[in-house]
Amino acid sequence: MALEEEGVPVRAVAGTSMGALVGGLYSCGYTAAEIDSIVRNTDWEWLFSSRPDSRLTILPLRLSESRDILTLQVRGFSPFLPRSAISTQRVGSLLTSLTAPVQLETGPSFDSLPVPLRIVAFDLVTRCRIVHCSGTLSTCQLSSMAVPAVFPAVRMGTMLLVDGGVGDNLPVDVARDAWDYQVLAVDISSDEPGIPENPTLVQVGSLTYSALSSRVNGLYAAKPDYYFRPDLAGARSWEFSSRTADSLIDIGYRQTLEYLRRHPEIPREARSSSDDCLPGGAVEITGVVFTGLERVSPDAVEDWTLIRPGDTASQADLRRAAEQLYASELFELVDYTLQNDGKGGGALLVYRFVEREPSSIGVGMTYCSSFGLDGRITYRHRNFLNEGDHFVMNLGGGDRYAFGELRLLELSPGRRKWFGDYSLTAFQTRVQTYERNGSSSTPVETRYLCRAAAGFSSGWSGLSETGLSGTLHRYGSEGHQGFGSLFVSHLTETVDDLLQPASGMRLGAWLSWTPFTPRSHLSFNYDVLAAFPFLRKGTLMLVSWGQLLAGNTWDWQRSRMTANRSIPGVPLYALPTRQRVALLGRFRRQLNGPFFLCLEAGSTFDWESPPDLDEGEWTFGAGLSAGLATPVGPAAIGWGWSDRFQGRWTVSLGSGPTYGPGR
Repeated sequence: MALEEEGVPVRAVAGTSMGALVGGLYSCGYTAAEIDSIVRNTDWEWLFSSRPDSRLTILPLRLSESRDILTLQVRGFSPFLPRSAISTQRVGSLLTSLTAPVQLETGPSFDSLPVPLRIVAFDLVTRCRIVHCSGTLSTCQLSSMAVPAVFPAVRMGTMLLVDGGVGDNLPVDVARDAWDYQVLAVDISSDEPGIPENPTLVQVGSLTYSALSSRVNGLYAAKPDYYFRPDLAGARSWEFSSRTADSLIDIGYRQTLEYLRRHPEIPREARSSSDDCLPGGAVEITGVVFTGLERVSPDAVEDWTLIRPGDTASQADLRRAAEQLYASELFELVDYTLQNDGKGGGALLVYRFVEREPSSIGVGMTYCSSFGLDGRITYRHRNFLNEGDHFVMNLGGGDRYAFGELRLLELSPGRRKWFGDYSLTAFQTRVQTYERNGSSSTPVETRYLCRAAAGFSSGWSGLSETGLSGTLHRYGSEGHQGFGSLFVSHLTETVDDLLQPASGMRLGAWLSWTPFTPRSHLSFNYDVLAAFPFLRKGTLMLVSWGQLLAGNTWDWQRSRMTANRSIPGVPLYALPTRQRVALLGRFRRQLNGPFFLCLEAGSTFDWESPPDLDEGEWTFGAGLSAGLATPVGPAAIGWGWSDRFQGRWTVSLGSGPTYGPGR
């Protein structure tokens, strides 16, 4: 921007790493102001995140997301390391959407761009510097910024390319060899970096890269006509944030203006608006091509494809379509480019997929002072039978507790919003339970549950199901008891975090009917939650849940307090009842970092028979807790009081979705 304001013409660009990214956009015809807007309006933390956007998937997949402390991708049953610490999925998609429409018009040669361009990378195979002068621009840009171990290396033919700064961080000689212009070199390398006290993987990779590249860069050193090195105020290459980007832009702009005004001998000229070449706009897509598919079927990919032949795609449409495919969790990388269709006026949208290893093994745990520490091992397969279906197996347990779960989520090819959900669950536990008269016992409870449902998902936030379920139960010294049911259910879920919501709502309702005598009965359960910001750094959450039973039921079908559904001060597995309506209010105040304080109060209204409301009983409770957020839910210590039980301390780790069945 400073160069444009001072009238300094840029006839050509040679760049390495970040210079390749910014220089490539400028060569495509983006003005300095447009590039400034792109950088400032980009969420850099999100850009370098590998976490799929949950709002682009369907709710059944979002509810089955991993909530493990540790997850390892496995090939067969052998774990393997990821290709890099940081994914380039989103930065690659952004660069392709900005540059591919331009190259569709200009062709593969970088000399045909509005501003000629050279990009420098380093080949790990030949151990030589590589100068790109043609090809897919976004891929060349990614190869030039692929800091070893931090970003994935780029495979290009027989070459394995990494950051060009390994061999030539300031490609003055490349510019001199390519063009007969005066060279202004901008050196954004930092001084000797300070070593962090506890360096992360990204920091170690960046420091290693800096140490090695400083020994090699002298091989290609050449003297420019003008040399400018801004003072970047101690910025480090591992710092990715919007605030850092904004401050560096401002620093670079001011210091460049000062430098240019100190050097009036640098050529200037008036620049007319006719010199601007506007980047390519929306593109008509005449065909969509999939490449790189080995295990995933094309039908499974079609379900996630937003752009179809005949559509007109903008830059934002291209990015959104790639993000949608990435949200399927079938792919480690979704790359794409635009190619001329040979007919004129249209383009082929060519996707190149790098399939994700479909299997993973996760380790999780929860804790509650009422029953102790529970552990869990989860095996997931995201492409079951190569049809894009999801298979999950959970095994776990704790003190006098064991469980196992099998689940298959079948995503119908060609009908992504329709799904089948099949599960088998078994658990056995022995915990202290409390009756309403104050007595307690520790019976062994064994339960088997099977479920088969067909459902429809209304996007990321809603689903409806209908199906069959069966329950077989043994309680204490009693024999096996069970029943089969028909059920329908609906769930709307818009909370931002399933483990510790800060905003959004949940509305769930489940109705089941058991027609078989002598235990014919109806069961209705509901779950309502609303969370929203309240006061400074605070979140107010209002929750209600309940159960209604009508007909001839077993005693073990009564609702009890659980780790997922409880009132402060009331012990778990207490207050058995056939009918229940519970209300809970919770205010959470965020402190520094992951720490929080929480104040909650709630009540339940319990009664036995639907028409006998006048015989119902109220129970009230309130509590105060403090803790911190963890990957498996909040870890907290608190004290609670209720009008039926003595005050009690509780310690817990986890939340509803992370506790095992029966907890």
